[in-house]
Amino acid sequence: MAEKIVIDTDIGEDIDDILACAFALRSPEFEVLAITTVDGDTQARSRIARRLTQVAGQPRIPVAAGFRLNMPQAEPARVGSGSVTQFDLAPVEDGLPPASELRADALIAKLAEAHPGQISVLTIGSMANVGQLFVRYPEAAAKLKQVVTNGGNFGPARETVIGWNLRYDPVAAAIVARGPAPWALLPEGAMGQVRWTLEDAARLRADERPLPRLLSHAIELWRKNKRECTPASLPHMSDLNVFAYLLGGWTGTFRGRAFITVPPRDRLAELRIEEHPEGPHRLGQAVGKERGEELRALFFGRIFSVRE
Repeated sequence: MAEKIVIDTDIGEDIDDILACAFALRSPEFEVLAITTVDGDTQARSRIARRLTQVAGQPRIPVAAGFRLNMPQAEPARVGSGSVTQFDLAPVEDGLPPASELRADALIAKLAEAHPGQISVLTIGSMANVGQLFVRYPEAAAKLKQVVTNGGNFGPARETVIGWNLRYDPVAAAIVARGPAPWALLPEGAMGQVRWTLEDAARLRADERPLPRLLSHAIELWRKNKRECTPASLPHMSDLNVFAYLLGGWTGTFRGRAFITVPPRDRLAELRIEEHPEGPHRLGQAVGKERGEELRALFFGRIFSVRE
């Protein structure tokens, strides 16, 4: 049976979100029940997500805008990114599937109640939406199958650096780490061996079908508008790790516990992990080079599959 998933994403900023979401929408192993958007201009992100579901042939998937800011603190450490580099993919509502009337946390809660023990929430952006879910709808949150997060950076020696998706909202991350749903925390560098080539980019650009054309346009906007990019930058697929984890066999895990320290606002949040065979969390490992090449081939096979 297909894995029931909700994708919680800051789509429209870095390039890996839209690529990972497209992969999920084209993969029979996943039943995407909803997409929720988080951080900064969540309405613009919602439009991009709805444009993607429309082009991928699944316009009925509900898309809900979520929280713009990190979870409440006396003085929020971060007030959204406001940087939607792919805004021009869907600048207005005209022609798009309608947005969900529910906010992100409410939509996830509704789905969890309808499918108890079956839904995996995949967080590939700030954890604000899921943190708010755990606070506002605790009974529904307890009915999730699991939360799978792209957000750590830790290697074989268990050295740690907190990942962007945890540092954006460390309060929410700490809530999820102590919450009632199983949590899998995957390293942001897990997909380091899955690299695009110039040939990959050229093949995507040459394909005139709707989904490859949309992704090619997204890459152009990312190169143009992302400060760290150049016209020759090749896309990365960091967020694909959460889907690789669910597919099984691509990335190993070990049991342990993740601790998130919420600091004063002038300091960076910290991540610490402990390995223990009876730990409550599953902590991911990197995808090896050989398996990475297989995953890259699977990605392009799904993107170029004939469904239009």
